[in-house]
Order: sequence, then structure tokens, then C-alpha cells
Amino acid sequence: MRRYAFLCCLLALILTPSIVAAQSPSPITITVRAGLDGEGTYHPSFWFPVEVTLTNDGPDREVMLEWRATNMQSFRQRYRVDLPGGARKRIILPIVQPAGEQASLIATADGVELWRERISLKPLSDNIPTLGLLSSDPSVFSSLTVADTQVVPLDPTFLPADPILLMAFDTIAVRELTAELQPGQREALITWIHQGGTLLVGGGAVGEVAIRTLSDVLPATVGPLRRDVPVDELERISGLNGLRNFVPSLTANAVTVRPEARAITTDGLISQIEVGAGKVVFAAFDLATLRASPAEAQFWRGVLDLQPRINLAGSLRTSFNDLIQGSLAQSLYAFPSTATLLLLIGTYIVIIGPIHYLVLRGLRRLELAWITTPLLITIFLGGAFVASYVVRGSQVQVIQLVIVQGATNSPLATTTNLLGVLSPQRQTYDLTFPADAHISQLADATMRGTDMNPEYSDTNVTIADLVIDAAALRTLIVEQSTTNAVQLTHNLTWNQKRWQGTLINTGPVDLRDAMVVWQNEMQWIGTLASGAEVNIDLADGRDNFLREVMPFEEATLFNRQSVLENLFWYPFSNVMMFPEAVNLPAIPGDGVFVLGWSTEVTPVVQIDGSLVTHGETLYIIRLR
Repeated sequence: MRRYAFLCCLLALILTPSIVAAQSPSPITITVRAGLDGEGTYHPSFWFPVEVTLTNDGPDREVMLEWRATNMQSFRQRYRVDLPGGARKRIILPIVQPAGEQASLIATADGVELWRERISLKPLSDNIPTLGLLSSDPSVFSSLTVADTQVVPLDPTFLPADPILLMAFDTIAVRELTAELQPGQREALITWIHQGGTLLVGGGAVGEVAIRTLSDVLPATVGPLRRDVPVDELERISGLNGLRNFVPSLTANAVTVRPEARAITTDGLISQIEVGAGKVVFAAFDLATLRASPAEAQFWRGVLDLQPRINLAGSLRTSFNDLIQGSLAQSLYAFPSTATLLLLIGTYIVIIGPIHYLVLRGLRRLELAWITTPLLITIFLGGAFVASYVVRGSQVQVIQLVIVQGATNSPLATTTNLLGVLSPQRQTYDLTFPADAHISQLADATMRGTDMNPEYSDTNVTIADLVIDAAALRTLIVEQSTTNAVQLTHNLTWNQKRWQGTLINTGPVDLRDAMVVWQNEMQWIGTLASGAEVNIDLADGRDNFLREVMPFEEATLFNRQSVLENLFWYPFSNVMMFPEAVNLPAIPGDGVFVLGWSTEVTPVVQIDGSLVTHGETLYIIRLR
């Protein structure tokens, strides 16, 4: 019998045709380049681009791209792409992650995974300056790599059209442009300079396209090439003799330095102009010329004179700091006073105890206590719940601590918006932000908000179905490039002991609790109203910034002293590359800044379609 069954099964297997499920290849093809250089290089404290190119040879589809960092599985960043049939799209997904060397990019459509690729990442150091190099020869500035500068070769076709994606660079050097910059790339590069970047542009025969592309921001009008230009001035500013032994002479452009710029060398070979909080340096010769000299690294360090930048968002993403909730000076709810609570408890005790007993005894029905006692407890609990609901209200609250960084001669600024969302009860909300917003998490000791997964598209950024517990404050960081509403003029000069001069508020914004700060020196101003002029006399040696009592206004939403202490007392010691940053509290670098407050904020988020917010704005404006 068993043999008969075996033969039947074998016969059925032979006679039945094999059914092979032929899986047709997906009509959607995807290629990806990630990192500052397209090869996975990124800076853990800053945003970096991920370029995704999608081609659809099939029907119309909506594709969801999802970035998953292996060390942050709960925080995912998404991009929604409409991909019609026959279309080819290139999108840039802005990515931020504090650490890690691996990530995955996954594409899905209608809930079905179409494609997945593991991305290898190469993190840069937080403590070393970063230089981006636009050159066909990646060995240019190799001496700087040995001298503790991170040199990242850049492809002009991969240069982002978003200034926030350039913030990882302290300097961008343009030896040559092998491809024309697109208008968006050029605008982003100039905005990055306004916001504190240093652009170095080289001349010579290879610099022709770069000079033409960036001519309006260069510190000099550039003329034809000259041969046999002596290197005496370059030798002088390098501080080392013998440069001419390696570079006897140069082929360099003739230049005319603009009136608002300054010549670093007397022969105009190197000139510089301040642009917003940053600067543009022009070297009238090929940037590769000096690499034969052992003095090259010291030369460029002296020419560039890099200053530390105040990287607020990067610091707050990587160091535990509940800045919003920890700095609130006002309660977000009108909680009852202690006396009210004691009165409520006393009333409950009296009613549930003696009054309840006397009433039942008068009715000669003490046995009803089994029913009336739970009933009274339920009534009091219901009343307490209703009172709590009335106190909390039914409206979600949004508070913003907006920090705007700008410069006196720049219409552009960087905004770091610390956003807190407070719900009166456990609910889910849909948050919508402008398309240029970059959303990340504020690191705190509780790690709240780990399910905030921003979704980017061409029109906006959303966080859908965000769960917020009753009376819980969910926090996140929103970064944007914006216009600078504060306009200041000054004539400050340094006389080896103090900064002196006048400061005028020429803009429409009144600054409250304003101060002038240089390193750890501070002069208190108070209110700097629109049109007001004040005298500045900021002496060296007092070391009074955040150490001297400052008469901040009362009844503000945030404790302004606490905010400044959190920003400037300790966070930069682990992210700045300059040793003076540890001598805190201080504004890092040699810049002179105005710090001032405003109660006006621009709403940056819609909650379920409605704009609701209140907060304060801190302006950090560089004077020089």
C-alpha cells in the first residue's frame, strides 16, 4: 500500500507541469549618492545631502523614501515623491544623524518594498576644521590635511542648493569649476557665506570659470594674467623665509581691490572682503602653486584666520539639554494654589466623614453607607477631573524659543527654532512645517519624541500622527535660512584695551534685555528701541559675561539668564575646534556681538491645520 502511494505521488510530480512564479523586474530604478562628497562623508553635528535619482518606466506611482540610521532606529526621515510614468526625478533628502557608520535607504510604493540599499558613512571629527575643495585635483591642500584640517573633495554637480546642507564646512576653496554652478547652488553658496562661511577663490588660468561665476562677491576686480610675479609678499605673510626657493615666481591675475575690501598683501595677490558674518578671500594665483613649499599649511592658516562658529542646533542635538522646559519662567497651566488644594481636601474629609455620618444617622439608614460612600467618592473624583480639564483647557499649546543668528551688514540669517508642543490630553496631532524647514530632535535626558519621523516633500514637511501624552511637552528643533529683521549700524574701534564707539538700531525691531558681548566681556544696554543710539565702551579684563548680575525684565515667558547660560556656559566645549572655547562662559572667537530679545515670533508650525504659538526670539547679531 505504501509502495502504491509512493508511485502515485511520483507519477503526479512527473506529469504535473512545474509552476514557476516569474517575478518581473521593477520598472522603477533608483541610484543614490550620500554625504557631503557623494561618497558617504558627513559631519555628525550638521545636515548632509542624500541625492536620489528615480526613473519610472511603468505606470504612475507614489514612492516613499525612508532613511534609517542603524543607531537611531526610532528616528526615521522620509521623502514622498510623485513619480509619473516615464519620469526621471532627482531629489535631495536632507539628513542629520549624530553618529554612526551605517544607514539604510528604503523605497516603498503602496506599502510594498521596491528597493533597499545599505549606505556606508564616514563621520568627520567635531574638533577639526573642515574645508570643502572644488578642484579636479583632489591633492590640492594635502598639506592642510597633515596640519589638522579635514579636506573634503567636492563635485560641483553635487553641490547642494540648500545653505543649511553646506553648514558643515568652515571653508570652501574653489580652485576651479569643472561645471557651471546652477543658480540655486550659487545662491546657497552666497547665503552660506553670509551665515559665517569662508570662501577662498583661486585665480590663474584654471580659475577663469570660478572668477566669472563669483565676480560680484569677490573682493577685487580681476584683470588679465601677469607672468613672473614675485612672491616676496607671500613669503612675508607666511612668516617663513625660503618660499622663493620652491616657488620662484607666479603667474597671477592683475587685480583692483574694491574700496570696501582690504588687501592682505600690498601687491594685491591676496585680498579679502566681509560678507555678512563670513568672508570671501581671493588669491590671484592658482591655489595649487604653493603645495611645493613646506610653508603652505602655515600660510593658508594665517590667510584664512578661521573663527569658531556658534553651532547651536548641532550642540543641542548631541548634548542632553531640555532647554525649553528647563528655561520656562511661567507655568503653561493656571494650576490651583496650595490654599485651594487644602480647602478642597478639607471639604472632602468633612463631607465624606462627619456630615455623611450625621445625615445617614438622622435618616436611621447607616447601612446605606455601602452605597453613598462610593457615590460621594465618584462625585469628588469626577469633579476633580472636570476641574483639571477646565484648567488645562482643550487647546494644544505651542511655544517657541527662536534664536536668530545674523550680521549687521547682511539681510540673511540662520534661525534655530526650539519648538515645544503641549497637549491638554493624550492625543495624536498632524504637524506641518514650511518646505525649507529642517526638523530634528532636541536631545534630553528622557529621550522623549523618539517617534518624531519628519516626512519631506516638494511643498512642506510633515510629522503625522504624533502622539502626545496629557500635559507632556514634546520638543524638536526647526532650522531655516531666513531674513534678518534686526538691522544695526556701528562705528566700533579697538584701541588695544577696549571697544569704543556708537551703536544704532536702524531696523523696526525693538531689542529688549540687550547687551554687547566680546568673548567673555559684556556691556549691558537694556532696551535698544528702533532708531535708538547708544555709546559702547567695552573694556577688556572684566570677565563679566554671565558672571555679573544683569537686570533682565520680569514676566517673560523664558528665564533669559537661564537660556544664555545653557547656550554659552558649557555646550561648545565638546563641539568647537578651538581651545579657547573651554574658557566659558564666553562667545567663542574674536567677534563682537549684540544679544537682544523680542517677544515677537513667527509661527513655524501648523497643528491640525491651525497656527497657534507664543514665544520669544533671541537675536545674536555679529557687529564685526
